[in-house]
Amino acid sequence: MRRPTICRAGGPRAAMSLLAMLVACPLHAQGTVRDRAGPLAERASTANAAEADGPAGPEADIVVIAPRRGEAVVAAETELGEGEIAAQGAATISDLLERLGPLVDPSGEEPVILVNGKEVGFDRSILAYPPEALERLGLLGPGAAARYGHPAGKRVINLVLKPSFVQRSAELAGRVPTRGGRHGGELQLGQVAITGESRWHAQARLSFDGPLHESARELSSGAVDLAGHVRGLAGEEIDPALSALAGRIVTVAPLPRTSGRDTPALPAFLPAQDAGIPAEGARYATLLPATRNLSVTLGLGRPLGPFSATASLTATASKTVDERGLPEIATILPAESRWSPFARDVVLSRLLDGDAPLRGENEARALALALALSGPVAGWRTNLSATYVRNRGRTLQEEGIDAARVAAMLGPGGSLSPYRPWSRSLLRASRSRSASDMLGMRLSAAKPVFALSGAPVSARVTLDGSHAASRFVPLDRLGNALAGATRTAHRRASGEISLTVPLARRGEGGLVPLGDLALDLSAGFRAASGSTLRRQYGAGFTWSPFAPLRLSGSLEHSETVPSNDDLGAPRLETVRRVYDFARQEIAEPLWITGGNPALGPGTRRSLSLAARLQPLGSPVLALDVRYRRNDSEGGVAPFPDLTPATEAVFPERVTRDAAGRLVAVDARPINLARSERRELASGIAVRLPDPAGGAAAGAVRYTLSVNHTWKIADRIVPHAGLAPIDRLAANGQSRHVLSARASAGRKTLGLNLQASWSSPARVRSVSGAADYRYRPPLRIDLGLFVEPAALVPAGGPGGALRDLRLSLDVENLFDTYRRVTLSGGSPAPGFARYQVDPLGRQVTLSLRKTF
Repeated sequence: MRRPTICRAGGPRAAMSLLAMLVACPLHAQGTVRDRAGPLAERASTANAAEADGPAGPEADIVVIAPRRGEAVVAAETELGEGEIAAQGAATISDLLERLGPLVDPSGEEPVILVNGKEVGFDRSILAYPPEALERLGLLGPGAAARYGHPAGKRVINLVLKPSFVQRSAELAGRVPTRGGRHGGELQLGQVAITGESRWHAQARLSFDGPLHESARELSSGAVDLAGHVRGLAGEEIDPALSALAGRIVTVAPLPRTSGRDTPALPAFLPAQDAGIPAEGARYATLLPATRNLSVTLGLGRPLGPFSATASLTATASKTVDERGLPEIATILPAESRWSPFARDVVLSRLLDGDAPLRGENEARALALALALSGPVAGWRTNLSATYVRNRGRTLQEEGIDAARVAAMLGPGGSLSPYRPWSRSLLRASRSRSASDMLGMRLSAAKPVFALSGAPVSARVTLDGSHAASRFVPLDRLGNALAGATRTAHRRASGEISLTVPLARRGEGGLVPLGDLALDLSAGFRAASGSTLRRQYGAGFTWSPFAPLRLSGSLEHSETVPSNDDLGAPRLETVRRVYDFARQEIAEPLWITGGNPALGPGTRRSLSLAARLQPLGSPVLALDVRYRRNDSEGGVAPFPDLTPATEAVFPERVTRDAAGRLVAVDARPINLARSERRELASGIAVRLPDPAGGAAAGAVRYTLSVNHTWKIADRIVPHAGLAPIDRLAANGQSRHVLSARASAGRKTLGLNLQASWSSPARVRSVSGAADYRYRPPLRIDLGLFVEPAALVPAGGPGGALRDLRLSLDVENLFDTYRRVTLSGGSPAPGFARYQVDPLGRQVTLSLRKTF
């Protein structure tokens, strides 16, 4: 039931009282004006029944009943006011929803977002607003999703903004791991303005993180000679004449550097003249890359007659750079080469040019535009959304010195001097350029078509359409296009019609007196380029036999088609550090991600059952239990983690060189012959105000949530005819996952704790070697925030600290990491402390100032 806004005016002058009441009431309260002597059914819930029985007269009150500002069509079952919102210490609404996630929906599914009771569609710019812009946050009841054109049971959040709000903000943050070796920071500027139903905001964010080198974690990659040298073949002497000059057998001699184009004479190679320049190779290889990110967001919302319109534009740019060691080469310098003073062939070992390492660079730029228009059309609650997303990317992966080219240029008549700096054009490098564009539209309409059991039967219709195109162009070292470019284009359309039918309503009889019982029925279609029309249908229920308990369930059958991203996401080639079980070492293969145009359709059957119990009849305590089962045939799945079992069934996706070293992995999505997943999840959430503070603004709020997921089964059959792979028994997946979040705070001071733990897992070897046993750690993250002005005594010099917030976040508080051992208990090679988790504990300090 909607909470009414009630205004009264009374006195001997009824007309003047009515006018005064209308002026005093908010202009947005579109209710009805009724005399208190009217029927009881039409009076405010807070009116006194005894007074209502009195005769109407010149002293009678006049009551206006209207919905609260920003109220949704379904009342919120849980609300958070300004005090509880502020107690979370979040910087944005997005951050706030993440912290409240276990309280909002323990399943982790993305909720439907309303702003002042109206849907915003694809536009998510509201999530960048500061939490201070919220008047309240409402978690709507189970019937809300259907009323807004979404599947029943989906969680709906109503963000009610303050009617008047202006804020400028600046935030500066710095972060560093406690072991050192890396530093990062962030600068964020923003402005928000709200006037009634109109609003706009602008935000810019710049962040960076420096590289983390292997040397910073005391990992060794061996020594390298920065100066270079020559040595004899098979360890023999370089040249008898050089040995005669040195007075001993010379097998290794430093490489002289010369600015001229002449070949140095033999004395220039005497070992006594230059002992070489040794360096630790770990200084030139990164465990984590350097990153740069820039984003700018603009958003606007305003009413257009009975409609509400929103628009947002987001532009982002990012770049990552990693280092893969120094480019070193060992090649033959022939005796007949113009560059050789030696009487026989020798081995030339040198770097490309000084200490410039091999690079891996990835640049990405994106532009996203979202538009939404919502409002009533012929009695239907409609929302029309459109989005356009444009992505552009470039990659560069330097692989090493081109040995064949160097050998040719060192031969007779060659022009490459071994004694001068070499250009980076001698590097073998793979470059690529990718682009994608996606245009999507969605129309949803919902309407109560008639009443049953005292509640409306809601119908909803949803239509979706999209067009996506992508292209990938490999480039040579100079940036010219090579053969092998690919272009894809895909169109998708889908539609669904559904009914939510109330079978019973508590306290009002109905077809069956079973409390609140509603049935949800749906049917729809999906169509995609190159695929026949696919059907889907499902049924669900929501049942509350008594107020503290709500049960829900759904059964769905879908003939699926791959998504636009599955088919045509931009191809991306990066170097990724992975563990190679075959060689028991850390490898850095080329990791290929993006869309896979070869994917085909499939079928999926899903069953979901959930129960929510609020024993105290209020949001103070809530218990959740959920069971899910998904069975697919021919469905699309992400490429599994690279394990011996994965490589055995997808050998075409893994490339190795002649020595067996891992070179490349094609990790794009795959079709599975069959998959089966079952899980049981449970959670408990507690929200408590400070008993001493009550509901006051300065009261301390406490929240606690604990969630557990038990993966009962997770099996896949990659290809028809193959035995299933049990990912829980032998492919590195944990069977149990436990997480907890706790917070305590008020507007000016607060603390947040988050903990996570997974049960041990195992990776089974397919070659009879020892199995790998994983022991995940208990990880705890800590967050603190304080407004220093609140700590200054009243009347003290706190003006400079006003509207300033200090935050301290510690990730991985106890610096734990996943330990991996072999079956016999010995440490597994390649799983040293900082090979598993290079960063370790990280501390972030941020200052936020509002104006």
